[in-house]
Amino acid sequence: MTSTFKAEHQIVRVDELDGLRGLLSLWVALAHVFCWTGFWDSVTGPRLLTSSWAGFVEAGAAVDTFIILSGFAISFLIARRQESYGHFIRGRFFRIYPVYLVCLTLGTVAAIFWTPYVLNTAAWRDATVYFEWNRNLSLSETSATAQHAFWHLTLLHGAVPKSVLSDSTGTLLGPAWSVSLEWQYYLVASLLARVVRSGAGVLFLVALNWLCFRFYSTGNPNHAFLLHQLPLFLIGIGSFHLYEAFAASRRERSSLNPILVAVVLSLAFMTRWHAVALTLWALAFGCVFAQGDDLFSRVLSSIRILLRHRWLQRLGQISYPLYLVHWPMIIGFLAVILHWNPQVSSGDALLLLMLLGLPLILLAAVVLHLGIERPLMNWERRMNARA
Repeated sequence: MTSTFKAEHQIVRVDELDGLRGLLSLWVALAHVFCWTGFWDSVTGPRLLTSSWAGFVEAGAAVDTFIILSGFAISFLIARRQESYGHFIRGRFFRIYPVYLVCLTLGTVAAIFWTPYVLNTAAWRDATVYFEWNRNLSLSETSATAQHAFWHLTLLHGAVPKSVLSDSTGTLLGPAWSVSLEWQYYLVASLLARVVRSGAGVLFLVALNWLCFRFYSTGNPNHAFLLHQLPLFLIGIGSFHLYEAFAASRRERSSLNPILVAVVLSLAFMTRWHAVALTLWALAFGCVFAQGDDLFSRVLSSIRILLRHRWLQRLGQISYPLYLVHWPMIIGFLAVILHWNPQVSSGDALLLLMLLGLPLILLAAVVLHLGIERPLMNWERRMNARA
């Protein structure tokens, strides 16, 4: 499949963005493999190298791109299905919650039994600031497990202020703070879709975001409150409207792609505001429209071929379970390695995780996708069809 329109211009699918989703999930998983094996702050050398490495292991740009992609994908879904709010929320719930619940259970087991053991046993435990951060989170997890579990079960832990529960966004299942952010977006996505159609509405939302940053913060790790990340969602929503307006016309597409991508790349580098995420999105979104013989179009076409490769498409299918399940599995795998050899070096632990742990993580993601995610998504679609 590819990005196409039916005769009446109903949107069908954008496979390039499925490939992007797979790459982003793999990036986050690999970053955490390196972090947990002591390589968060181990790279030295030129400033460009150290800053690039820091950007890779932090994986913040990957999550930012996910947020933009979500704004596009949900706008895509709302326009395609034209379903009621109740059907929309039910579909999103069955899309994310069952896999999330399984991974949250694994994450809670890891937080209680495996994480303290890894943090106190690994030979590199005092050589990386990453372990110091996770030690503080582990103390919060073990001292208030029930409270953290409750807020995680509601999927609203990203909006909980520090005064109510400290570290709510970083505990039990590390990557799940962005899932809470996604859920907050789903709750108001239909309203945002209407507001964005008005220029004044967009200005109001941007002002609301500024006020939120200026006067309010939850105080917990990560910006997991919807109003903090609203501009990234708006970029995705706006991208969908561009796609909807131009994808049906080949003439307009050819004039759009170099101008649009060049403008976004220029803004990203001039403002340095989420520059990497905006660059990734501009290239991935631009390649959907790529055609022509100029150099820029050929580069974008090469990116499109890469993102539509069958292995990246398969990785995109399991991207959500991969994004969540890798966290407890990395910690559990390290606990097994350290139980087997407490003196194992960080380099050997990294090698074992890459050779044995990563294939098991990918296998677990496939099992979750085939056993839970896809069957429930198909069931939800049948329920909507009957309704």
